[in-house]
Order: sequence, then structure tokens, then C-alpha cells
Amino acid sequence: MFRYILFFLIIESSLWSVTTAQTGVNQIHVDSDFKLAVELYNSGQYDIALVRFEKIIDDYDLNSKTSASYFFKIKILIDQEDYGEARYTVSRFIEKFPVSKYIDEVRIQMVEINLENHDYLDALKEITFLIERTNSIAYRIEAKDIGDEISNIFLNSSDLQQLYDSFTSGKVKPYLLLLLAKSFLKERDIESASNYFSIILQNYSSSEEYPEAKNLYENPVLPAENNGTTSIIGVLLPLKMESTGNYNSAAASEILDGVKFAISEFNDGRDDKIGIVIRDTENDIDRISEIRDEIGDNAEIKVILGPIFSNEVRVTLNEFEGTDLAIVSPTATDNDLIFVSEDFFQANPPIAVRGKLMAQYVYFVENKRLMAVLNAIDGYSPLLAATFSDEFERLGGTITVKATYKSNSFSLSEPIAKIAAADTLEGIYIPLTDKIDATAILSQLGQDSIYYPIYGNQDWFSAKGFESAPELSNMLTFSSDYFIDFSDEDYNIFSDKYSEITGKDPNRNVLYGFDIAKYLLTIMRNISPSRANIKNKIISGIMSKGFHNNISFNESRINRFLNIVRYKDGIFKLVEKFRYANQKVSQF
Repeated sequence: MFRYILFFLIIESSLWSVTTAQTGVNQIHVDSDFKLAVELYNSGQYDIALVRFEKIIDDYDLNSKTSASYFFKIKILIDQEDYGEARYTVSRFIEKFPVSKYIDEVRIQMVEINLENHDYLDALKEITFLIERTNSIAYRIEAKDIGDEISNIFLNSSDLQQLYDSFTSGKVKPYLLLLLAKSFLKERDIESASNYFSIILQNYSSSEEYPEAKNLYENPVLPAENNGTTSIIGVLLPLKMESTGNYNSAAASEILDGVKFAISEFNDGRDDKIGIVIRDTENDIDRISEIRDEIGDNAEIKVILGPIFSNEVRVTLNEFEGTDLAIVSPTATDNDLIFVSEDFFQANPPIAVRGKLMAQYVYFVENKRLMAVLNAIDGYSPLLAATFSDEFERLGGTITVKATYKSNSFSLSEPIAKIAAADTLEGIYIPLTDKIDATAILSQLGQDSIYYPIYGNQDWFSAKGFESAPELSNMLTFSSDYFIDFSDEDYNIFSDKYSEITGKDPNRNVLYGFDIAKYLLTIMRNISPSRANIKNKIISGIMSKGFHNNISFNESRINRFLNIVRYKDGIFKLVEKFRYANQKVSQF
């Protein structure tokens, strides 16, 4: 998509004609190592070449080949898609060699790193730094061409206004004004476009942008109506970006990392690439409304990934009403969200569904027909208990006894005695509100010699005290919206590649982002790119295997999968990714 120019030509004869005044054994070694490293690079032996260039950087004092070695190191890291290390190396280069003859090309490399990571605003920001500081006419022209392409494809007037307001340089201002005005034309806002063109005409008459601004001011050309043939995923996350460009929300940032990685993997080597537009919701109602105005009517945006919090999802569903955009949250769990809008898809099953799903698993897979239910009267435990009981009895099972307790009270003798008095039982469903209750429950069950299989919810994952009641603990099975199987070969391949490229280990949040993005990419592949077609394909039941959980929707618009996990001798093991049976979901 983008063209990059390299003025640093790798021609051995010219490299070795450049001599320095330095002499001595050390310089001879440097020259020899550098010559060998370049030969290795030219022959495609990048790993070995990288070691040689790093030796020149790290093992020798500052010399005539240090900056060139940095340059080659950055090139190799980008080729190897190690963007985290490449970004760090570029920063080190700019800090150490601000007046190097390679500085312009290194800034171009930083632009490439940002583009590969879908950081389009940062990519344009780097372009403006280059324009401001370069002495090369060729680099300035090429940088402006690349920036124009980035602006036209990936950014809107709001992004450009933010960048324009952050610069004071007379070299950069007219360029950003032109991009901003052209962005307003793209958005079919002729009045705003004319205002910004006129600023260039009045204040920057000697700038390179003046002729184009004058022509567009006098003859504004609106783009043809967008037929939406390009496919873009809108990503809405509460990143809470600081002025430094860092994110305050670690969870949202990690989810975004997973999304970016999935899209990069999908686009690698493909002609029909899918893009993303990232918007920081800031967990703010007014900001979400602004985002709706920015992207809601952009026909190229086919689906929304996010937000992640239920309160944000609720606002987004109301603001985006009428856009026909499918809005898919990877993590929101409120029970009523699917009833707010028919455009909403809930990848993380809500609490009410989790109780029903566990009832189906106990009935169909575990083949139990007589169950007890023990739940706290606090938090979401009563809802889980109610939905489990209703579904289990609907299927034909019997809830022999129901008992309750107050969470954190540790007064369990009475409710557990009630269970002990039951004539016949095949298991107990115990949905926790607080993991702290698990130890007391296991202890009291053991004291009363009640040894039945225990079924529960996700809070058992982080509970303690299993070792104090091993016989009972080894009969524990529960549902969870995530489970990472570290023994899975595919996961280990993914994990190694993710760590190699990003310099970080994937965690639960990364997998939430990766798996939902992978699912949406599967949906968007090989179909006519319309919002309606995407929604129809989502509810068709297509299943995507995920690392944290599988994902599949039907007309209920709730993910039908949860992990079934079993505790055995100190280890949690995945039993299966269980699919909830197809039926209409009621509002609770």
C-alpha cells in the first residue's frame, strides 16, 4: 500500500570507499566485522548478520560503523516482524545520532513500524517530525506522499485536528492544514474544508501546499459516494490515552494488542486485507457520541469490536442505533444487553446463561437427574442458582433440596445439614459469589461426610482450600469463560510467535482480543462486504476455535460456548468447550 524509499544503498564497493581518519587494530576489526555483516545481510542470512551488527554496536567503542550497524539492525528487526525491539532500537538511534546521515531513513522505518502495528496517527506524527527536521527535498516529498495516503485511508478530521493542534512549526502547519481540509472534503463538509484552505491561502502563500490548496478552494472536489467496498473493523476500547501516547487502561491495551496481532496475522500475504480504525471511548458518554458521529456513517466500517464494559456497551448501542452495525463485545456480561439492541452480540455469556449452560452439561453429559443447590444470598449467586434450577427441571431433572447461606459469614452448618438430610442425591450445584466461601464450604461438607460431585461457576477457579478436602476437591467441576490450555500445541506456537514479535507474553486479556478479532475476520472472509450480510453470517452459527474459549452465535446473539474445567490432584484441566443448546433466551 505504501511506498518506502531507501537512500542508503547497499553496494559493497561504495561502502568500502568511505574511509575514516581512524586507524589501528580496533578499526581494522570493526571494518572487517562490518564488511562481513553486510555480506551476510546481502545474502539473506539475517539472523547471523544481526549478531554481527549487534557486536559492532555493543562490543566496540563508538566508531564510523556504529550508526550504520544500528540502521541495518532496525531493517532486520522489521523484516523479522520484531516490532517491539525495532521500535526500541529506532528510539535509541534517534537519541544517539540525531544528526546522522541515516536519520531520515530511520524515521521512515519508524513510520513503517507504526503502520504494521496499525498505529496510524503515530505514523503520521512521525511523518510530521521528518518533514519538520529533514534537509532532504526528496525525503520531504516522499514523506508528504506517504502521510497523505495515511490520512486519506485511515484518519478523519478529528484525528488530524488533534495532530494539527499539537504542532507550531511553520514547516508542518500548512501540510497538516491541507490534510485537514482534504479530510473535511472526504467527509463532504465543504464549509469546514474551505475555511482551512483559506488559512493556507492567507498565511502560507509561499508554502508547497499553496497551489493545491488554491485549486481545491476554488474547485472543491467531493469524493464519490462511498460504496463501502473496503472492509474495516471499528475497535472501541476505553484506552484512556495520555498526552504521551501511553494507555492508562492496561486491560484495554492488552485486548487491543490481541486484536492487532490477529489482524496482522490475517492480512499477512493477502490481497483482500481488512483494516481497523481504533477509537478511545475513554469510558465517557460524550466521547462515545462523538465516535458515533465520526464513524457511524462510514460505509467502509463493517462491524464494531467493543466496548468491553457493560455500561459502555449500553451507551454505544443507544448511540449507534440505526447504523445497522453489528456491535460485538468480547467481555461485557450484563444480562439484558441483547434486549437493548438487535445489533448487539455478546461473546462473553451473561450470568443467566451460565447457570442454564451448567444445567445442560450436568443433565446431558454427567447424566445426573437428582441435584441439590447451595447458593449465597448475595451477589450473582442467587441468579445462577435460579437459572440452573429452572433449566435442570425443564430438562426433566429434579432439584431435591435448595439451601442458602450468607457469603463471608462462614455459618454453613444449617444449610449443609439440610443437604445431608436429603434422601437421594447425585451432585450439588454451588455457585460462589465470593471465592473466600469455598474453603468453609468444603470444610463443612467434609465434616458432615457429604461426598457428592460438586458443580460450580468460575469463582472456583481462584478459590483456596482444595488441599484441606482433597476427596471433595477432586470431584469439583465448574464452568469458566476462559481457560488457557498450556499443553495445546497450537497455543504454544501462537504464544511463541506473539512473544517473539511483541516482546510480551500473551495473557487472558490478549486472548480475549485475539479470539474475538479472529472470529470477526472469519465472518468477514469471502462474503459480500455489507453490514447486513455480516450480521446474517454471525447468527448462522459459524464457530471459531479460540484459545480462551470458542465463539459461535445463533439468533440469541449470545456466544454458546463455555469451558468446562475439572480440578484433579492440584491441577485444573479442561474437560471440554461445551456448547449451550439452541433455544430462545429470556430476559431476567
